[in-house]
Amino acid sequence: MKEILNFGLQPWCFADVREKLKEFLELNMHRPVENNKGGMKSTHLFWTWYAVNKIQPDNIIESGVFKGQGTWILRQAAPNAEIFSIDPNLNKRVYIDKEARYFTDDFSIIDWGTYIRGGETLCFFDDHQNAYLRLQQMHWIGFQHAIFEDNYPSIQGDCYSIKKVLSGSGLKKDSTEIVKPNCSHANMLLRRLETYTTFPPLCKLSKTRWGDKWDDENYPTPKAIFDNDEIQEYPLIFDEAGDYTWICYVKLK
Repeated sequence: MKEILNFGLQPWCFADVREKLKEFLELNMHRPVENNKGGMKSTHLFWTWYAVNKIQPDNIIESGVFKGQGTWILRQAAPNAEIFSIDPNLNKRVYIDKEARYFTDDFSIIDWGTYIRGGETLCFFDDHQNAYLRLQQMHWIGFQHAIFEDNYPSIQGDCYSIKKVLSGSGLKKDSTEIVKPNCSHANMLLRRLETYTTFPPLCKLSKTRWGDKWDDENYPTPKAIFDNDEIQEYPLIFDEAGDYTWICYVKLK
């Protein structure tokens, strides 16, 4: 089936991205982790900051903390939000938010009614788990908004991402089918989606992070915000552009 990159009424037009990027880069100069290898890099940090800044949720649940760079950017985007951060191993944190609550249990088994007293909640998933199940869990709890940081394409990645669901590709690991190719998951998800946005790359390189050709046949991608000549003005963005993994926003009905 033809993969969907965007669905529903989009809450942003990206007309302000160029100005917002300058604001972000000034902010990013004060990031707590200089080298966040293994965690989010500048393109995904930007889109996380951009989206959360516009949504301004009352509560943010972050699944996947690592060194804490993501927690920091969430705090910069929504300084008044209640932040709940989850990671099975919290010992790697460099940045610790003094106002956040930290958990080592999985998102799915925490009784969120104990901690969240109302208002809008956004879930930020950077945990390499099954995104289809995460959305089911959100729906059961009553959450609508989510950002999936690792939205891997159909032929790459270690988790069942939204892109994999909507392409019908299933998930294969080491020649083992973890999820069989199917269209039923996409059809069920689309019935429950209000909005789906694949945030575009800030610039598009000739090769993906896996070293093969970045074409639209294997890697359907929205049009990049900047061309490669323009992006030279922002060397950090260009240097880290290859870490893009189709970060996306989802709103459930």
